[in-house]
Amino acid sequence: MRSVKLSVALAREVSVARAQAASGWLRGTPYGRTVRRVLEGLAQVQIVDRSLALAAQIFTSLLPVIIAASVFSGWHTAAKTISDQFGFDSESLAADGESTLTDPSIAAFGVVGLLMIVLGGTSFTRALARVYEAIWKVPVIGARDAWRWLAALIAVAVAAGLVGQTRELTQIRYAGRPLALLGEAAIWACVWMLAPFLLTKGALTGRLLWASGILTAVGLTAVHVAGRVVLPRMATNAREHFGPLGLAFTTVSWLFVMSVVIVGAASVVKALALDETAVGRYLRGPVDKDRE
Repeated sequence: MRSVKLSVALAREVSVARAQAASGWLRGTPYGRTVRRVLEGLAQVQIVDRSLALAAQIFTSLLPVIIAASVFSGWHTAAKTISDQFGFDSESLAADGESTLTDPSIAAFGVVGLLMIVLGGTSFTRALARVYEAIWKVPVIGARDAWRWLAALIAVAVAAGLVGQTRELTQIRYAGRPLALLGEAAIWACVWMLAPFLLTKGALTGRLLWASGILTAVGLTAVHVAGRVVLPRMATNAREHFGPLGLAFTTVSWLFVMSVVIVGAASVVKALALDETAVGRYLRGPVDKDRE
């Protein structure tokens, strides 16, 4: 029962923090100590460095898998996801006006993308697992559990494709856009509950998983809403000045913002789980006093 052990460990951390309470709002009050834990947690996990690494892995590992799968399946997931999440139409990148996703060279790239799933496509989920290891202090995934990397990769890739499909809901009159946002949030919530479950080998309790999933989903959906405002102009300016290289830089920059949400949400949930009020007690769940 890894989840029970984790709950006990969290409860012990709370007891130690309460015993070491000092004067001042950040140290002397439960809410202050929670804010302090959030700030310390973000610093300890090195959120900027880990988010940069995660964004790079999404760009070089996850996106090629989505594109390759789109080429072979005929389901234009990549085009819809890129257009919906990053603010520019991938089909407009073709010089001859044809879709880049149906170009033979891209089909060859799709083969490479599928090969990356086998050889190196799990780089993204391995980086994500290291984030969870640093935050939750869970054991490293070994060779026997390597399937978890692939399962998490497929889950995130499929979720990204489904999010691209939610744009179809915007065609519904009046309620289309709210439904699309709700659909996107629901998809992200599900996948960001499943990913930490897989990559921590089930160490997190159900309450911690749904809290992490919902917080991540809210953050990613908010980033998407903001992106609809700022990304089209950013992408247009970048393409005019630097061509495809500018679009790549814009994409990586926005992936960094999304990665900050993913890493930050997990760190915030850890801080809330150490909260000394009802919020923390609920997230930790019931703890057997004999185990403390």
